[in-house]
Parts: sequence; structure tokens; C-alpha cells
Amino acid sequence: MACSEAATAFGMKRREALQIGVGMFGLNLPNLLRAAQSSRGGTPDISCIFIFLAGGPSHFETFDPKPHAASEIRGLWSPTRTNVPGTFICEKMPLMAQRMDKVAIVRSWQGRSGSHSTGSQHVASGFFPPQGGQHFPNFGCLVSALYGNKVPGMPAHFGLPVAARYTKPQGYLGPAYDAFNIKGDPRAPELELNKLRLSPVRFEERRSMLTQLDNLSRLGAEDDGSLTAHDKFSEEAIELLTSGAMQKAMNLDEEPDKLRERYGANIYGQRVLLARRLVEAGARFVTINQAVQGGLFGNGKTNGTWDNHHLLYESMMSFKKSPPNAPSGYKWHSYDGPGNLPQLDMSLSILLDDLEERGLLDTTLVVAMGEFGRTPRINKNAGRDHYPNAGSVLMAGAGINRGAVIGATDRNGAVPATRPWGPEDVAASIYRAMGIDPHGTHFPRITRPTAIVDGNVIDGLLA
Repeated sequence: MACSEAATAFGMKRREALQIGVGMFGLNLPNLLRAAQSSRGGTPDISCIFIFLAGGPSHFETFDPKPHAASEIRGLWSPTRTNVPGTFICEKMPLMAQRMDKVAIVRSWQGRSGSHSTGSQHVASGFFPPQGGQHFPNFGCLVSALYGNKVPGMPAHFGLPVAARYTKPQGYLGPAYDAFNIKGDPRAPELELNKLRLSPVRFEERRSMLTQLDNLSRLGAEDDGSLTAHDKFSEEAIELLTSGAMQKAMNLDEEPDKLRERYGANIYGQRVLLARRLVEAGARFVTINQAVQGGLFGNGKTNGTWDNHHLLYESMMSFKKSPPNAPSGYKWHSYDGPGNLPQLDMSLSILLDDLEERGLLDTTLVVAMGEFGRTPRINKNAGRDHYPNAGSVLMAGAGINRGAVIGATDRNGAVPATRPWGPEDVAASIYRAMGIDPHGTHFPRITRPTAIVDGNVIDGLLA
């Protein structure tokens, strides 16, 4: 919704709205937008869990298998039937195969860049980044700026562990609208907002977060370029961090052990569970960087990748033991737990069940995608390389057309065989599902209207 449109609902002229656009974009604009939306009937408050499969997952080995292609293209795994007649996905996702009636798959997705950074910034914002770095904000930052907090004492936007890897999430909005990042292991979380870092909170010892916030007011008043919008930071941050709502949401010990095990008794599954708890507590947007760190890349700690240039089939299933065909010169980083594919299958399937059982799926948009797909041809290292020309996107909840398969790639999974849908279109669909007009404008810092996104809602995606 444009700033002037919201202002009109309050009897303010467009010229007046343009003149005070800068000031309105601080604390007042979100309140104005919410009030204007309410006066028109509006839409239900929709939250989003954005599962960013950082590094780029293979569409062949997830949601777009190609069983009739040549062996060097189709790979080692076969498709499996799902509970949606005629829809097949990779056999290594048996749990999701029984829940495809809850989701939509966009198979004719197509990006523009094979670079991790450029591709990620494009996917996470809906705008192709200009030369020189990211300018446009990630989804959660803009949603936070437009709508503000849904619940007092609960931040609008979280990153687990950050709000999309390879990106600078706040873009032109500035650090006041950055995400609250929950880093490390969610079972012993560390909260970060710009310069403010809180040591791990040990809920089992019932230590008060207040003891860690003695210097928060000084940080809020500090004349520092990294803490812009001082009023917003100093007036809201103290309430957010001391109200108790966020601390309670972050306490995974409140969940039954059996449910925690179903999500996955590891960092990655617990992040997905934490995302559900944050949304349930009132968060508007949670980005999860969902990938297991191990194998030939990384150190087996907390940040992972789907960037499987080598040994794709071994790496996607488990990092527990180094395979006998591991290339010389590489160190294998062991991780005692499931690999990316079974972990995604486990955590995504239980997330959908859990949201639906709690009556939250209709008001929570779930998105799972990476910055690009993988090459049709398996390379000499038994992996697949970066490939922006084709990929798959999963979406569920919040009015998404259940069981839909939108578009298709050609026989070899190389290019869309139907109308391609790009990051701008995915962005428009996300905003539409969240009750934001994707073709509207807003006024960040300057009085020139800035587009929400330049894309179209994907045909057949929303029911």
C-alpha cells in the first residue's frame, strides 16, 4: 500500500503525505498502515517462515526428478509417488511425499545469476542487485518496516542464524530495520541486533535477560552511524528484550521431547521448531538458513550449505563418515546426524503438520527455496554445479493452492518448458499472501515513492 493511500484513509492529502514521508517512515508509518488497513477490512495477519536452502539445492534430487532423462542427467535416485495423484518427487523425501497435498511446487522457476551473493540477494529481496552491492531490503526487513510489530514485546523479524546468507538484509532501510538474529545452537541461543550482542541465555538456570541489558540504553543513545533511528531503537528494543515474550518463545524446553525429536534432535531441526514458536508468539517473518554443515565444506558447526559440487549423493544424505571415494586434498568434516535432504524432509514435514494441528497453517506462509538450482549434467566430481536457469520453489499455507504443481521444466530439467517465474514473481506472491500490495509503493527516507517489487503474482499459486 502506498504511503499516500494510507494517509488518505486518515483524511491527509497526498501532497502532505509526500512532504512528511521521511518522518512517517519511522515509528508512525507502520501504525498508519495498520490503521488504514483495519479501516478497510484488511486481511488476517499473516506470518512467514522462509526456509532458505543456502548454497542452491538440486531440483533433480528434490521436487523435479527426471526419470526419463539420460543417466548422467537423471542421477542415481528414482522418483516416488506422492499423495497427490500424478505428482512425483525424489524417493529420498518419503515424509514430504505424504504431505504434498499441503503444498504447491513451482517447477518453472528461473533465476538470473549463478553467483551465491547476487543470486541470494535477488531471491531474498525480489530485486536483482545493482552493481556495487545490495540496495533493496530482504522480505522480512520490508515487512517489518511496513507493518511494525504484530505483538508488543515481540520483534517482527528474525534470522536463524541470520536473515539469509550472502545478503545485507536491511538494504536501503538502514540498521534500524535489520533482523534479530539468533545465532549458534538454538538450544543455547545468542541474540544479535547490529552492535548489540547478548551472551547465550540459559533458560534452565532461569537467569534474567535484564542482567545482560545494563548498557542497552547507552547503546540506544550512542551517536553511531550503525544505530540509526535512535528513537526506534531505544524505545522499542528495551521493550522487546525485557518483556519476557521473546525469552519465552526461545525456550525450546517447553516443547514435548517427542515433538522435538520429530523435528530432528539437532541444530537444524530445532531451528525450524524455534521458527514455529516465534511465529506462534507473534513474529511476522522468520528466515531460516537450513543446511547441515559438513562433508567437504565447512567445519561441522552451525552454518551449512547445499553447494554440492562434489559427491552430491553422499553429501545430501549424511556427513557421518568420509566416503571411500572422497577426493584427495579435501578434508571431510564429520557431522553425526542426517544430511541436508533427510533433515529437510523431516523438519519441513513436521512443521506443516505442527502448524496445521495448531490452527496456524492458514495464517503462516511457508516458503522453501535456494538461490538457484543445479546443473542438469552430473560433473566429473559426482556433483552438480551452480545453475540459475531452472529450479523449484515450495510454498504452503496462507492461501496457497494445496497440491498444485505450477509449470514444468523440459525433459532434461534444463529450462522451463512453460512460462518461467522469476525471483520478482516469487516476491510478489509472498507479499500478496501477506496482505501487501506488491505493486504498491512506500517512502523510505526519501519522498520519492519506491516500489514494493516489480513482479507478478504466480498464476495458480493462490487459491
